Amino acid sequence: MNTLTVNEIVTATSTDLFRDLILKATLGQVEQASVWYHEAQEVAQEVAHNLNASLEIGAGVVSAFSPRERWASNVTKAVAFSLGHDVSGLKNNTKMANDVLAGGIDALKGLKTNAFAHAIAGDTDAVVVDVWMMRAAQMKNDSPTQGQYHAISKAVVQVAGEFGLTPRTAQALIWIVVRGSAI
Repeated sequence: MNTLTVNEIVTATSTDLFRDLILKATLGQVEQASVWYHEAQEVAQEVAHNLNASLEIGAGVVSAFSPRERWASNVTKAVAFSLGHDVSGLKNNTKMANDVLAGGIDALKGLKTNAFAHAIAGDTDAVVVDVWMMRAAQMKNDSPTQGQYHAISKAVVQVAGEFGLTPRTAQALIWIVVRGSAI
């Protein structure tokens, strides 16, 4: 008798849900997803330039300001930080940005912020699991456990392969379809 683990069930269920979401995507949403991380990388390049640092550091700073922020606010805060301005909001986000300056991109210890930084920096295999991806997976909670994070990431990778997409583009597309826009 072959019994599945909870995480295997999450992966299988999420794969089916994500496949359905991708099939529902409009051409406009597919286009948004195909450029989303490239545009985010341009923001990271600006932040890196302001800091006289590498793209990875810029991506890490952008990611550090992402928790509990809408994208426009995330960008505003990351750029302000890179220009040496005080940034309002969650103090932990500023702490994470300073940690990135001191220790590089891997100073981001959270699964989501670390994956987001890597995706922005150009890692096409990185998968970001945030509140919207949890909702796409129809999970009851908005914050994934480590097991849920890995199971949902695995589902994104599987569906990406089926549709000939990179994992980060598939994740962006699922996010856009569930969230309703790229902003």
